[in-house]
Amino acid sequence: MTSNWAIAGDYVEACNCDVACQCIWMEAPDDGACTASLAWHIREGEYGAVDLSDLSVAMLISSEDGVMFAPGTGWDVVLVTDETATDEQRAALEDIFFGRAGGIWAAVADSHVESAEAVTAPISFSREGADVSVSVGDVATMEVTGAPGFNGELGRISPHPLTKSQEMTVGKSTAASVSYGDGFGWDLSGNNAYLGDFELASA
Repeated sequence: MTSNWAIAGDYVEACNCDVACQCIWMEAPDDGACTASLAWHIREGEYGAVDLSDLSVAMLISSEDGVMFAPGTGWDVVLVTDETATDEQRAALEDIFFGRAGGIWAAVADSHVESAEAVTAPISFSREGADVSVSVGDVATMEVTGAPGFNGELGRISPHPLTKSQEMTVGKSTAASVSYGDGFGWDLSGNNAYLGDFELASA
């Protein structure tokens, strides 16, 4: 039986599109397919009585179907939970991010996820303003910085579909590599990134 949950913290993603990724506007990716690495650091969170604070989660997504959030677009997903999580915390995170416990991920799982795998790895997540660094064992690396516009201010987009309508900073990766089995190996350095805060809940 699943529990009510709420999590909030820092979010970052790096994908294969040029800046800015057009999936936000329901347009097809630059290469006709989408490859992306995403990561969340939970500053505060709970799943029922299970404390999820100070844990991190990463996700690898590969889709060959075109428009990322269009109805029927299929995703292959690898979920990576922090190796410091207890068995109870890991089960809670898998319930949340595989959509079994309601919230935004339930709709995503129902509409898009065709294959899903869960693994664990050491995850390091640091954010200093508009600079984010993520290391996911030997699976993934992201180094991301905000992209300033003509007036020197950082570009922003809103809403972002995976952060419950939070405003995101538009950025660019200086490193964005993934190495994990068949279908999950890429280096997207120099391409689009989004970063910012997130708040998600079961209801």
